[in-house]
Amino acid sequence: MKFHWLPALAVALLGLVSHTASAQLFTSTLDDGTGWGVVADPDYEVTFGFDYSKFGIPAAPNGTGTTGLRMAANIVDPAAVAVVSTYPESLDVSGNYRVEVDMWLNFNSSGGTTEFGGASVGFDPAAAAALNGASLLVDTDGDTARDFRLYKDGAEQFIESGQYALPSQDGAHADIAPLFPGQTTPAAQGDSSVFDPTNVIVTAADGTLAYAWHRLSIDVNEGAGTATFMIDDVTIGTIDNSVGTAVNLSGKVALGYADIFTSVSNKPEFSFGIFDNLVVTQVPEPSSLALLLCGLPLLARRRK
Repeated sequence: MKFHWLPALAVALLGLVSHTASAQLFTSTLDDGTGWGVVADPDYEVTFGFDYSKFGIPAAPNGTGTTGLRMAANIVDPAAVAVVSTYPESLDVSGNYRVEVDMWLNFNSSGGTTEFGGASVGFDPAAAAALNGASLLVDTDGDTARDFRLYKDGAEQFIESGQYALPSQDGAHADIAPLFPGQTTPAAQGDSSVFDPTNVIVTAADGTLAYAWHRLSIDVNEGAGTATFMIDDVTIGTIDNSVGTAVNLSGKVALGYADIFTSVSNKPEFSFGIFDNLVVTQVPEPSSLALLLCGLPLLARRRK
């Protein structure tokens, strides 16, 4: 029996390449805050292991159970912008890597509602600002002209910079709104036997992320100087160090929540972000194995 060694070698190499194509660096269900640091302005809340089922929020799609990280900001101080970031202290990452996390944004539909949730890479806990590195923040209720905001070290990058894949920063734009259909407040938040006062049940505007789980992903290529931010596989934009001021893309990974306006929610219990199922994966440069696979067809031709 003739053994066809070339196909067998290809299969073996494919298996090796697949195995080495990515390596999980960090994973957390965000149920325990041990080993996590916080950088924040005054007036914030960070609660690990928070049971969000009380608010009618179903289990996040990439895990099990209904506990995760709850973040809130600008809760009682009426004249202060507030930003909070939390990060795993033991994790430092560089090169090519991917960050993924489930995110739920909730808002009080009665007033003081516009807040933001998101994440940062290249985060430096020693920096003066709670928002630093390359970041994306997305608002809760769509009640601003710039619902999607990319940042370099806390400096917003505007649509004119050319770093957005979206045609606008406004979720109400005709090409963006259908990508994120408006969702309804979970009925449990209107249950007067549980909450006093209750949240008003509304349907959020199309183009907003509230009242639903979304998968926030960040693909970092440090060598290229880029960090691409995606929500549910919709590319929001790419922080690009060839545009304007460069920003650090290696270091810590942070989850963030912010109220960039001074108004305070009149029902702060309903103004928050939930994060669950954080995964950070190293994505190596093309390996010699992958390059060898590219040469297999040439080798096969020579053997004929």
